[in-house]
Amino acid sequence: MTDLDLIKSKLDIVELIGSYVPEVQRAGANFRARCPFHTEKTPSFMINPSLQIFKCFGCGKAGDAIKFIEEIERVDFQEALKIAAQKAGIELTGNYAHKDKKLDEEKKRITDANLLTSKFYNYILKTHKLGTEGRNYALKRKIDGKRIEDFLIGFAPASTNALKNFLLSKGFNDKELVKFGLLVERNDTTVDKFRNRLLQPIFNVQGDVIGFSGRYVGTSKLPPKYLNSPETIIYKKNEILYGLYQAKEAMRKSNYVILVEGNIDIISSHRVGVENIVAPLGTAFTPNQAKLIKRFSSEIYFSFDTDAAGTKALVRGIEIAEQIGLKHKVINLTGFQDADELIVKQPDEWQKRIDSANDSVEYLIKKFAEDLDLGTAEGKSKFRDRILPIVNSIKDEVTLAHYVKEVSVILEVTSDVLLKKITAKETKSQTDEEIKTQNPNSKKNQFELYFLAFLINSLDNSVLEDIPEEIFSNDIFKEIFKIFKQSKDNTDLGRIAESINESLKSQFEELTLLDLPQGKDAKVEFNKVYYSLMKKYYDNQVKKLRVELAKDEENDDLVKQLNETAKLMKILEQRKEKDIFIASHNTAVDSLKQ
Repeated sequence: MTDLDLIKSKLDIVELIGSYVPEVQRAGANFRARCPFHTEKTPSFMINPSLQIFKCFGCGKAGDAIKFIEEIERVDFQEALKIAAQKAGIELTGNYAHKDKKLDEEKKRITDANLLTSKFYNYILKTHKLGTEGRNYALKRKIDGKRIEDFLIGFAPASTNALKNFLLSKGFNDKELVKFGLLVERNDTTVDKFRNRLLQPIFNVQGDVIGFSGRYVGTSKLPPKYLNSPETIIYKKNEILYGLYQAKEAMRKSNYVILVEGNIDIISSHRVGVENIVAPLGTAFTPNQAKLIKRFSSEIYFSFDTDAAGTKALVRGIEIAEQIGLKHKVINLTGFQDADELIVKQPDEWQKRIDSANDSVEYLIKKFAEDLDLGTAEGKSKFRDRILPIVNSIKDEVTLAHYVKEVSVILEVTSDVLLKKITAKETKSQTDEEIKTQNPNSKKNQFELYFLAFLINSLDNSVLEDIPEEIFSNDIFKEIFKIFKQSKDNTDLGRIAESINESLKSQFEELTLLDLPQGKDAKVEFNKVYYSLMKKYYDNQVKKLRVELAKDEENDDLVKQLNETAKLMKILEQRKEKDIFIASHNTAVDSLKQ
């Protein structure tokens, strides 16, 4: 008997389908239920226990137990067989077996440790005295008992070894728990990674706990607000969505999903009965996540924060939805920062906003126009630059033609003029990295361009030593700056140009030819770019240090570096209005050493 036959013999299709579908009822020799694959009032989904098959006479889906798992879990045959084997308590062999048993064993080891961790912290939150602070926070955020159970929410106390001691007693060891992301190494020992945090387990589609997201509830300003598990062999943050396991049934029924930015938004939404809702985990929305959504729904409702970052995320989200083939709308959160705030203040309003979700492109047309004077050439130009990447991402030709016409009317140009800007989808908006490498003279890089030009045309090596290479985010500019900084005689620009490789030479030559401001205007312009780039550099340093602190919250060296960087930022602000133009060696040294 093959593995497939053995699994089928062990699985009862009625019991299997009953674990996914409510109210499976006997109908003579068969069983009947409402179809899980389409909406219907009168049950037409039939199960034959003798033949171990199912068929829906409404939508036509039919097959055996494996086929049902394929359809309900939206997976391929191999994955469906694996799920079926787990349910039947059978280890796959032969052609169906996973070739790397050691890897499978490690995956099971991680999920076992994660499940124990979830239950441990959940117990602390619900009943233990160490969970008092967590319970107070949950009460404050209106996280009720049912949501704590449904999402297995817990609380990691401030103790450094509460979880460690518990898991060691269950047969795990320090080394593997560090690898799993549950402990971290510090001062030649290991301690609990999550401390003083409300802990939300991250589930995969099958319901295994694959990681954690912890929200800090203490008073210190140093720890990061949110701390997620590191990526492991079972957890890849750009391939998973928080809340998907709890949302997938509601997604199937409604055929759409709401995408929010925060985990608490999801908890709040479930509390008022809206369960088809998910969120990315510490990352921007990705194509892999969109593909995951498409397994359960054909449409996505974006519900991002109402700030500039939220709008930027929405633009990228729409482009991804179009790329993957998902329909899309936008839930208008005007008047509220996010979905959680809306639900807390006006619970009944959430469903109303969902029901009145806007067409995504229409929403952005209004959003992009609200701060512009479209009666001016400048206003029209800015509006065009904002909306064209979105219009250009539209795949459906009829929809594209509709919006080309609508935007053309707003800009008071013909559709043909606009279509020239959309040459066969070649003007898609680029990522920052693409802009850095493909177009160093783009608007995004103007500050770096002029700063480097000022340096090349004004300074010598003694001054360059005071400027960090990391001030340049553009790789081309960074490489030119490095070569210029290391040159023996940076006043001989011709010799430097000869030593630079061909891929950089044209850009270097262009920098030397730029028509730079002179006199007082030069000082004003330099002050502007110097301040902007140094502030960006310090901001990035702070972000990197906070990431490191997330891994080791009590590292004194990192805390010291963070404080020193903060002091430098303060000094930069104080010098903002000073004359820091580097016109010669002496003035440069004096200004940079003040």
